[in-house]
Amino acid sequence: MIQPTSVFIKTVQNVRPQTQSYSYLIKILEAFFGKVKMEDCLPHTSERHDFDLYLVDSAGSNWQDLVPADLIMLAKLRPVIVFNANPDATCEKNLLLNNFKGVFYDHDAPENVFKGLVRIINDELWFSRKIISSTFIEILAMVTNNEQSNTLNIDSTHEQLVNLTKREKSVIYLLAQGASNHDIADRLNISDHTVKTHLYSAFKKTSSRNRIELANWAQRYMAVRLPLHD
Repeated sequence: MIQPTSVFIKTVQNVRPQTQSYSYLIKILEAFFGKVKMEDCLPHTSERHDFDLYLVDSAGSNWQDLVPADLIMLAKLRPVIVFNANPDATCEKNLLLNNFKGVFYDHDAPENVFKGLVRIINDELWFSRKIISSTFIEILAMVTNNEQSNTLNIDSTHEQLVNLTKREKSVIYLLAQGASNHDIADRLNISDHTVKTHLYSAFKKTSSRNRIELANWAQRYMAVRLPLHD
């Protein structure tokens, strides 16, 4: 059992809660837990152990192909639930594979939100049964394949990481958090053209065909090697 006493709710900036399930979830948390904090950004990395459970509002976000790297890192440290989610912009399998505990959709009935929260607190998952089953089968297949090529993959990944420059790693890291080319340029104080040059080089060095593949590669091999930016 998780037994959370303190809960952090990451809200969406300048977006007011509108759905019934959203409001109901907040009321449940405030009634059951001693400490509930709501902010539109995650706590500093040094303070993230202060909370036992995290809920992340995904309104307006498209996580169908990619989950932000900072949330993946958080899910490795603490139980994380995604809520107020749009079914067309959410991939449950990606969340499950990245250690998230469950997802509540913007249309979920209050009784289902309550049931799901109780399940998660009791150390269960709140995803569809079909998703859990298919993901489990996929993991078994991945384990079998990895046993056959593990040594080659380790050597290849190490070579790819070594070949990346410091600037390329910074660009990839920001890309994996969902930043656009313009956002990356502003953050690193470089031009948009320079960002494209670094990305093209990173595509070649990591054998990635597009931004999604590069971001997924980064989340798999780089996230634990780079500090989080706050």
